[in-house]
Amino acid sequence: MRKGLHSYLAAVAAVVLLYGCSSNPPYSPPPFDAVQLNPSAYSQKVASFVVILDASASMKHKSGGQVRYDSAMDTVYRMNQTIPPLDYQAGLTAFSSGTCLDGASTRMLYGMTSYQRADFASAMDSIHCAGGTTPLVEAVDLGTKSLNTALGDAAVIIVSDFHGLDSASTIAAIRQMQTASGNHLCIHTINTGDDTWDQQLAVELAGISNCGSAVHAADIAAADRMADYVTAVLLAPAAPVAAQVQYEKNTVSTSALFDFDKAILKEQGKVALHELGDAIKARGARVVDIDIIGHTDSIGSADYNMGLSVRRAEAVRDYLVSEGIDAAIIDVSGEGENKPIASNDTAQGRAENRRVDINVGIEQAPK
Repeated sequence: MRKGLHSYLAAVAAVVLLYGCSSNPPYSPPPFDAVQLNPSAYSQKVASFVVILDASASMKHKSGGQVRYDSAMDTVYRMNQTIPPLDYQAGLTAFSSGTCLDGASTRMLYGMTSYQRADFASAMDSIHCAGGTTPLVEAVDLGTKSLNTALGDAAVIIVSDFHGLDSASTIAAIRQMQTASGNHLCIHTINTGDDTWDQQLAVELAGISNCGSAVHAADIAAADRMADYVTAVLLAPAAPVAAQVQYEKNTVSTSALFDFDKAILKEQGKVALHELGDAIKARGARVVDIDIIGHTDSIGSADYNMGLSVRRAEAVRDYLVSEGIDAAIIDVSGEGENKPIASNDTAQGRAENRRVDINVGIEQAPK
């Protein structure tokens, strides 16, 4: 009778050890001052990400003086606090057994849905403890199905001690996930354990994709290291904003520059262009474009006037280049008599139409 009672109690104790979580107090995140990454400085390296979190019995063991389950939860919590609010589709899957996941071996706790930091944190709260078996393959299968609803490149981040896994089936499941994604998937592993073989498996899983990574949780615990990790896994530098260029228009009468029907600069014309050249050089590298456009009145044929307008614009360009202006930023063209600004029926109007426009493009400082 006593022997049978002892056997019964031993069996009960084993079940409690395997499935129960009474020894695990509810997770409470430690203080963490996350680096606030500026969303405007980055674009998304991936369109979606899934975190797969190990809550099995081996995660109740300690590594480096910390319970592995706490290390995993801390890591995901810190990651969630660091990810900037960009337009991700996100998911959180946990694997365990028994009461820790309300009787499920694998549960999708969040998503796939639009990433919201507060909602993601609430989903983490539904993991009650660590206990039970290690059905990572089932979690990967669930992640594969969830990613089938997402478009574009994706990241899968597995946070585990990678202990007690069947390596062959786990590797096969990850490869199947990679294939199902059309090879648009990066596998990242975060190890909370310290067993050499388990670490090797984590590295091998990450290597299935050519864009994955394998790190230890302790190595990304600090705020700056977590920011570096999030940046490497989820972010890319934002495309540079196209510079705003404003043009200052300078119009010089050809009467001041050239003799009638000529394209050779007069001395007084050189003086005027010298002053303009000094003003351009004073702007330095902010001057990124100069458009020189010649114009004539309507006296003479249209073809002749077109050629004259171009020759005059070229003469202005050549002088500005001799003054030290970069020829590479100067564009020359002629409009001939095509764009008058006054009537060609009067001498005054024709004088106004004979001109050279020098439009100086100046790069504006970002607002």
